[in-house]
Amino acid sequence: MSCTSTNPCLQDECTCENPCYDNCGCLNPTTFECTTKPGACAGAGVTDTMNGKEALAAYCLAITELQGDSGKILVDVSDTCPDYASEKIVAGLNISIDVSGEGCDRVMTINATEGGVPVDVKAKVSATDTTSDYLNNKIVTGTYISKTINNPAGDEEIELDVVPVTLISTDAGNAIVIGTDGGLKTNCPEIDGSETKVVEGTGVIITGTGTVADPYVFSTNPSIQVARSCFDATWRDVTLVATGNPNVVYVSGTPKYRYRFDGSIEFKGSLTFNVAFGAYSTSDRKYTIPVGNIPTTCLTLVEQAGTADLKGINYIDVPQASADQITQMYGYVIRKSAQNLIVEFQSSFTGATSKTVVVNFEGVISHPSI
Repeated sequence: MSCTSTNPCLQDECTCENPCYDNCGCLNPTTFECTTKPGACAGAGVTDTMNGKEALAAYCLAITELQGDSGKILVDVSDTCPDYASEKIVAGLNISIDVSGEGCDRVMTINATEGGVPVDVKAKVSATDTTSDYLNNKIVTGTYISKTINNPAGDEEIELDVVPVTLISTDAGNAIVIGTDGGLKTNCPEIDGSETKVVEGTGVIITGTGTVADPYVFSTNPSIQVARSCFDATWRDVTLVATGNPNVVYVSGTPKYRYRFDGSIEFKGSLTFNVAFGAYSTSDRKYTIPVGNIPTTCLTLVEQAGTADLKGINYIDVPQASADQITQMYGYVIRKSAQNLIVEFQSSFTGATSKTVVVNFEGVISHPSI
């Protein structure tokens, strides 16, 4: 091929030195640098401004870098520094990592650990137990308990059962047995009450056979039974009345009474009075005053008719003067007239004397006519 007149390199008959052309101005097919605009490849670092040789050099560099990272890994897309697995995996709590083997047998072993030793998945009884074992071996049954492994070699469970038969005593006369449902029951005959032996005592009458249909009935002798419902032994207050005498002043107290089973009336408690006795030569040496009454609703007026002295008390006082040797006495009498309670105060004082007198009703009993 001859140089043309339009060749810009022709200045001195094909003497220009352009690597893209030969000395005659023709294209040089053996020079890679003459290839321009090889195409862009950002991953390899190639741009359109490079010639063929520059692009080839960029590809070679990218390949070399890829070969240098061969076998390395990234943690995620934001990781910019690939490295081998042994460098990218870090042991955490209770984890150990071991690398072993050579060549194709090179491996990484990851173990779960506790305190630096492999984790024991077996059971211990307590924190001070020195030996772990499977749960079945750690549960020991006693006399009354049995254990069974359900679903062996599968989803295993340990079943604990009470053994009822071991709970039954072999002592003679024991009536406890195993029922048809496997539970405990008593093997006693049905009791209807007739097995009970009852003997009548003095004043007691027993009827019936002791069964549900004909139960035992215990009755006392009618001669000692309560004749009236009001003979209930309940204590009640005596209804007090005014003394009607200025020389006898009520201070305190409320005696009580009750009807006993035989209809008699029993009293308890006390009354306190301030009594101004006159001289022995006057009528004021003795006072008879009403203190209360008993209702006629339980015992009629006819049944309570009559007068009876129920209790009398006398006190001997010291002489009133050193030269006086006369016996000084005073006291009281509790009297019942029909339904009325009366107290009579008496004294033998030579001169007028005041005393605080406590009228004691303990031991006082009235026996009406019934």
